[in-house]
Amino acid sequence: MLKRFSFTILIPLLLVGASVFILIKMQPAPLKVTNRHIPTVFIHGYAGNDRSFHGMIRRFSEKYHWGTESLHIRVDTSGKLHTQGSYPTDAKNPLINIVFDDNRASIAQQSAWTKKAMRYLKKHYAIKKFYAVGHSMGGGTWISYLATEGDNPVYPMADKIVFLGVPFYPEEYLNGSEEVVIDHASYLHGRFAKRISQVLPKKTQILIIGGDILDGSKSDGEVSAASVRYGKKIFTKQQLTLHILKSKDANHSALHELPIVDNYIGNFLWR
Repeated sequence: MLKRFSFTILIPLLLVGASVFILIKMQPAPLKVTNRHIPTVFIHGYAGNDRSFHGMIRRFSEKYHWGTESLHIRVDTSGKLHTQGSYPTDAKNPLINIVFDDNRASIAQQSAWTKKAMRYLKKHYAIKKFYAVGHSMGGGTWISYLATEGDNPVYPMADKIVFLGVPFYPEEYLNGSEEVVIDHASYLHGRFAKRISQVLPKKTQILIIGGDILDGSKSDGEVSAASVRYGKKIFTKQQLTLHILKSKDANHSALHELPIVDNYIGNFLWR
């Protein structure tokens, strides 16, 4: 009888303890950051806009005081750049937001626009090195930048990149938001990873964050955890950290609003 009573009490206590642990893990820890004057460039995902990273940039700037909200670069449908804000050379960890008017353009088109924006930043602000954050398709744009211009001295060098809810399976960029199924996927994924890993800069540090909303899909509702983990096969020569957040709150469109994601990014970029 005593053993049965003890066991009955123990189960709720363990469940409460586990819940408290999850809540603690989801809260941002106090963080002292280093001011390196290196800008961080944000690119939204498919169908995103200037509001996509607005909240995160404001939190980093005004709530946590990790950085300084600086430039906003809007790329219109013709590829022309429109800039707002300022870029003081002594700004603390400047935060730059790139936004595409055609937010459903192909990965090739957005990559071309990104390269144009990055070359502009180097020419007009003498930016030689930068950090980056990409959500969803925005991460695919950064992969393209690394693969084509990662070691090109004409462009700024990506020192650290955060991939947030980014699908790494290549077929996921073939037809916008529509699902694409390919034959012999495992074989093709192996070949793709082997080829692209050979052209990516080795010195770029990588942080990958994905979600699993625990509904049985093993995904964040849009991107599978398997596609996120595939990033480990692409970035085989880089320093890499991977987190899969298992929570009903870790859905695709909300990843950049989670406190724990803020904390992971802050520690990675500026600690």
